[in-house]
This record gives sequence, structure tokens and C-alpha cells, in this order.
Amino acid sequence: MPLMSTLLDLFVRLVRIDGVSLAERRVADEVTALLSGRGVRVVEDDSAALLGGNTGNLLCFPPSYRPESPAIMLTAHLDTVESTALLRPVIDSTSIRSDGSTILGGDNRLGLAVLTQMLSNVVTGHLPHRNFFVVFTVGEETGLYGAGTVKVSHMSPTGAYVFDCSKRPGVYIRESVGLHTFKAQFIGKAAHAGVAPEEGVSAIQLACTGVTRLHLGRIDDGTTANVGRIRGGEALNAIPENATIEGEVRSFTGKRIAEELEKIEHTLRAAVNATGKLVFSHEPDFEPYVLAADSALIQDLERAMRDVGLTPRPIRYTGGSDANKYNAKGFPAVNIGIGAQKPHSHEEFVLIEDLLKTYELAMALVKDPGEQRTCR
Repeated sequence: MPLMSTLLDLFVRLVRIDGVSLAERRVADEVTALLSGRGVRVVEDDSAALLGGNTGNLLCFPPSYRPESPAIMLTAHLDTVESTALLRPVIDSTSIRSDGSTILGGDNRLGLAVLTQMLSNVVTGHLPHRNFFVVFTVGEETGLYGAGTVKVSHMSPTGAYVFDCSKRPGVYIRESVGLHTFKAQFIGKAAHAGVAPEEGVSAIQLACTGVTRLHLGRIDDGTTANVGRIRGGEALNAIPENATIEGEVRSFTGKRIAEELEKIEHTLRAAVNATGKLVFSHEPDFEPYVLAADSALIQDLERAMRDVGLTPRPIRYTGGSDANKYNAKGFPAVNIGIGAQKPHSHEEFVLIEDLLKTYELAMALVKDPGEQRTCR
């Protein structure tokens, strides 16, 4: 069967299997069966127990993998942001999309299909290749959880290529923001709203006053802040004693994130003043990364892109991915455009040419540099 038909069939087969975050069992079993049948060693880690899911991360090793030697890592994630159980794919001469009633699930079944097919073809075709392994993570959509728990540092990967960016092939994320979440609990004083309202202090009013004083949205060229959730109160006839707001700060450096969180806390404390209390906390969701243009990881990526006819286009990006978690673990990782466009929406689509070009790029990345680069 021609490569394009094989790759397209695999993508459709995988995308129709339901596997939302932390419930990826059926998808993982399908990939494991396919790869194991081709001679790939697939190891499932203990992330299911750690994360409360039904599936662990999959670590996939071609027969030639040498644990004692430096290796590159290629990775995608198993989960989709919504169910694809009722997906009805629509395929024409140029694209693949859903019928509009569900997401397509190209994020990230496109990356999953490409790397599964690449592994299969490298092994069955006995193609010369670099030392590499592949990781398929769980729970990416709900918090990059699988990438956070996977243990690969002891394998000393020289770098990781993450096949997950919705931009078209050729684009890659050289700089990515980090994200820290914050929670502010406002404590007022309860009282009867009709009998003795002057005896109470409304925590909701304190929270609203604080939020209106915050600088939200785009703070500067590389920094954003948002309040996304507010809760408080228990009864309509009671002055609310408690209210909570939750939000996030994103920026390209940890220093800017810390500065903005400090401003937010200071502003909210000033709003409370002496009329109530504030309990403020924050924690990292994922850290930023900035990759040097002359690093080996980026140089190899751009070389591979040019070899398959792509023009490398580095970008700064304000979203996160598994690449952020890997960089935080101490080895460089870059998120690569694969063309799953309009992700997380019922308008999501994939161009067939992008599916093929992403596969060619994966093959070029693992190709033995001593051999003439080919893609099929």
C-alpha cells in the first residue's frame, strides 16, 4: 500500500478511538499492539497510579536502541481534549476534518500516527538510523501530567522533538512562556443580609474590588495575566464570609512571572486593607523555555526541515506543551508544527500534505547522518 494511504488509514484508525485525558487505555493498547507486532519494545511506566488515570506513558524502543549511548527522543501525547467516540471523519482530496459535530482529534493523534508509522517503517525496513526512542505521554491536555511524571533523564537524551504544535510544518517554537497559577482567598465576616448587614464584611465585595484594580490581559509584549474563576457565598440572605479568585500569569522568564505575581498579591492586599483577610498562594504549572539558535537541537531540526523541503520558521509562543516539562527536567526540547489546525474546536482540520510532510520530517530527524537523507 502506498505510504500516503497507509499513513492516512492509521491516522483515521487512531483518531476514532476514544481516549480523553487520563483515560487513554484503548489508544495505548492499539499503539502497543501495532508496534510490538513490528518488533518495537514498548514499556508502560507507572504514571497511571501516580496520576489516577487508567494508562501510563509509553516508552518505545526500536531493536537497535543502545541505552549506553546518547539518544534523541521524539514524542507526542495519547489524549485528546474531548471525546472522539462519535467522530465522523470527512476526507477529501486535500484535508481531513470532522463533520462538525465533534473535534477531529488531530491534536495529538496526528503526532501519534506519524511517530507510530515512523517507528514501524524504520524497524521493518531496516533503515539506518540514529540512536533514538519515542515517548507517548498521557494527560497532556489537562496539565502536561504525563511529561511531568515520565522518567527519561537517566537515559541521557540529547534532546527531544515534540510533535504537537498546531502550526504548519516548518514552524517550531524556539521560545515558550511559562505559566504560574494563583489563588486568592478573601475572608470577610458573615452576618444576616437583611437584619444586620452593617455587622458583616462581604468577601465577594472584597474580591470584586481587588479584581477591578488588577492589570489583566496583555501586560507587555511577553507577559499576560488573567482571572478565570471566582467563587463565593452560600446563601442569598447571608453576607458572604468567603470568596476565592483563581488566575494565571504567563511570561517568557521566571523573573517576570514572579514580578507580576508580586504585583497581584500587593494589589489584592491593598483592596482588602484592614476590613478583611487575604490568603494568597501560587504555584508553577509549567516553566518557560528559550532555546539558543545555534544549539545542536535546533541546528539538527533546521537541517532536517531543509532536507524535506521546509523553510524553518522559529516563533515565540504563549502556550505550553510537553516541551516545557522536558526543558525543566534538564534536557532541551522543542515543539514542532505538525498542522493540526484550529485545535480544540469542531472546526479542527488537517491538510493531507501536512500529514505527509510531518512524517517526512520525523524520518529525516532519525535518519543516520552518515547516510544520504531520504524520507520514505
